[in-house]
Amino acid sequence: MGNLEMHIASCSIPNDSALARFRDSGEHTHAEAAEVAIPDHRRIDARELARLTMDRPSLTPDRAFWLVDLWIRVQGVVMRPFGVKPNTMRSKREQPLPRVGERLGPYEVFEASEREVLLGDMDKLLEHRMSFIVADGKAYIGVVLRTRNKAGDAYWAQFRHNQTDILHWSLRRGMSRALGIDDEPAATGTPTAPAAPAAPAAPPASAAPAVGEATEGR
Repeated sequence: MGNLEMHIASCSIPNDSALARFRDSGEHTHAEAAEVAIPDHRRIDARELARLTMDRPSLTPDRAFWLVDLWIRVQGVVMRPFGVKPNTMRSKREQPLPRVGERLGPYEVFEASEREVLLGDMDKLLEHRMSFIVADGKAYIGVVLRTRNKAGDAYWAQFRHNQTDILHWSLRRGMSRALGIDDEPAATGTPTAPAAPAAPAAPPASAAPAVGEATEGR
């Protein structure tokens, strides 16, 4: 199927979501979301949206996947002493449908239904949640991040300026795949999602891989 114009916009995290409950459960460093309208007569499952969005480690072209895989492995070795969990995504490994208690890419699955998938993790530096939501004719990706110390603040500072772009491109790619349309970036220079914001960082975004900027925080 050919290209279909999608308008990705920044938005607030839906209030009736598991991600919003996590956001409201304590102080957070960063929170944002992106949304896109689902075309009429199309059924999108949040579990499939999450799987398709996380199915490749980044927006990097196929010819560069070997470099992404190498970086993910190096990152896992370098950051492990600091408590950062490695990104388990690989270019040759298809991601499964998310199930509660299992992992999708580098993240634990906390909730998984056709309406919402909540992913995240906590390490010595960060606590992060990322959610894929389908509600009211729209699809959303949102992230909430809590840094746990000054080292976490420093780690987050490396990725925060790209987080909005990562979130928008992640939603565009996931929806494009769910709708069976071309998902190549419209322009060069698209940022690659970091391993976690960890968002997320994946993201925060992971996956991501994680928006006019709807940012909430302290």
